[in-house]
Amino acid sequence: MLESLRNSVNSWTAKVLLALLVLSFAVWGISDVFTNRVATVVATVGEKEVTTEEFSVALSNDIQSLQRRAGRAISISEARQLGRDQIVLAQLSNRKALDAEAESLGLSAPPAAIREAIETASVFQGPDGTFNRFSYETALRQEGLTPEEYEDGVRQDLARNAMLQAVGAGTAAPRALAATLHRYRNEQRILDYVLLSKSDAEDPGEPTDEQIATFHEENADRFSAPDYRALSWVALTPDNMADSIEIGEDRVAETYASRIGEFTLPETRTLDQLLFDDEEEAKDAKQRIDDGTAFARIAEERGANKSDVSLGTVGKGELPDDLDVAAFGATEPGVIGPVETAFGWTLLDIRGVRLETVTPLDDVKETIRRDLAMMEARDTILDESVAMDDEIAGGATLEEIAERTAALYATVGSIDATGRDPAGDAVADLPAIPGFLNAAFEAEEGVEPVLVEADGGGYYALSVDGIIPATLRPLDEVKDDVIAAWKDAQRTEALAELANDMRARLEEGSTLAALATEQEKDVQTSPPVRRSDQTAPLTLAIVDSLFRADTGAVVGGEAGDGYLIGTLKEVVANNADVEQAAVDSTAERYSRQFATDVVQIFSRNAVDRHPLLLYPNAIDETMAYLGQRY
Repeated sequence: MLESLRNSVNSWTAKVLLALLVLSFAVWGISDVFTNRVATVVATVGEKEVTTEEFSVALSNDIQSLQRRAGRAISISEARQLGRDQIVLAQLSNRKALDAEAESLGLSAPPAAIREAIETASVFQGPDGTFNRFSYETALRQEGLTPEEYEDGVRQDLARNAMLQAVGAGTAAPRALAATLHRYRNEQRILDYVLLSKSDAEDPGEPTDEQIATFHEENADRFSAPDYRALSWVALTPDNMADSIEIGEDRVAETYASRIGEFTLPETRTLDQLLFDDEEEAKDAKQRIDDGTAFARIAEERGANKSDVSLGTVGKGELPDDLDVAAFGATEPGVIGPVETAFGWTLLDIRGVRLETVTPLDDVKETIRRDLAMMEARDTILDESVAMDDEIAGGATLEEIAERTAALYATVGSIDATGRDPAGDAVADLPAIPGFLNAAFEAEEGVEPVLVEADGGGYYALSVDGIIPATLRPLDEVKDDVIAAWKDAQRTEALAELANDMRARLEEGSTLAALATEQEKDVQTSPPVRRSDQTAPLTLAIVDSLFRADTGAVVGGEAGDGYLIGTLKEVVANNADVEQAAVDSTAERYSRQFATDVVQIFSRNAVDRHPLLLYPNAIDETMAYLGQRY
């Protein structure tokens, strides 16, 4: 919500800040700083500090946002696996760098500008459309902020945005550039064409025995059996090790209890609220609602729209005490109240109720069991790999290695580089280790195996026990395939000759219609085509030649298994007024892009001038603290 509050006073430059998140870490790097820095700071950016409180609040807000989108609980460990801690640190650190740059330039927002920004923010406005202090303080309370802290943040936001707006101002794209780019990207052309297929080429007839034999030999790679190899190996992967690890029911239950937050969906309410100055007015409104008047109707009568009254979906403890008790005391949708608060009397429209739900242990125990087995496997696989390496060094065979370690032994008598046997079937039980087959077909026969550590934490050692080189299959076995391939090659060659002949005759003055009639074809006309279009039968190569041709020029090329031959019919002329507006829009778009580029360059330079140092101990302590809540 903090981001939504600040967005109400931010300009388009806020998008630039988000775009620089990953960049900031790439430029600054991460420094392992183990100093005696008091554990209230997780990072320094130049002279600026990112406090543990700032990091905790921002990461908590980020996790809550993830939970709302996912519709389930997100643990702190899962958030860390997703890199959310790094993203939040990048956000905070990037902002601090730009704040430091604004301060170094002597930029500051005056009190009047801060007051105006807050009072005009729609999120703080009451039903009458004016600034509402109750809404203001409620929103800040939900974010764990004091008015002074939030106003200081607004002051820095305004100064930072003023700096970035000034940097990006005046970067206009030249109109000539915009016109050229627009014309290049949006020019349209229309093509008349005839589409030829192999069936239009002359029938080559039946090949002679000599032609068959020659074609068979000249295209040996097409009619050869692949290279086959006989392999044996031992393989060790976390998955395989986990299969043999027994995890007791008590340990599963204990882990479930310690990770209960992952399996708990917290209780929430989706709410709208109306605030009244006195109790009688609120009671009258509640009575009207009980009599059938819609809550939204009463809100409309009071000059409030949907966004004015919406509190969104909130968790227990996020509302002021009285409202929180009332909202979470109700177990069904409906309007409740009036509820007395420090700012008046409130009616709550409970539009959605989600009670706390906990996934039962029986539903997740196998997942937990597998997680624990995989963790144990990853902890012990290194020791097992060392034992494998020792066995190999001691001259043990692959079978002996498998007997003495957790590795699995297997063999295959004949396999090709795609993992198939001579019958074309996939070989079962190959190790699920990246690069295994590639290594097998790069190894030499008879060479002593070595232990290889693969990506993903797997280990293997293999031996090439035999090689059957790729060999040309006897003609008698593949004769039908050779004849079919020879005929296809002849038709392809004849089709190319036909297309070249038609192209030459078009260039000499024949018409496309006359040539189409000879071939018993219809002349087809394409829709208007842009350079970026690629719709069959128009390939990229054909479209490219289309935009290099003059009107009436011959255009053609291969189109799938056929051939396209045609002429440029028309260069589409667009309406002048439409073109004028389009060029204006293009110029405006590129001006915004240029401004963004300038701001990004400025921001990168600011990052260089205010280097980042991270304090891992403070980060870990903050994450551990949050782990008690998520």
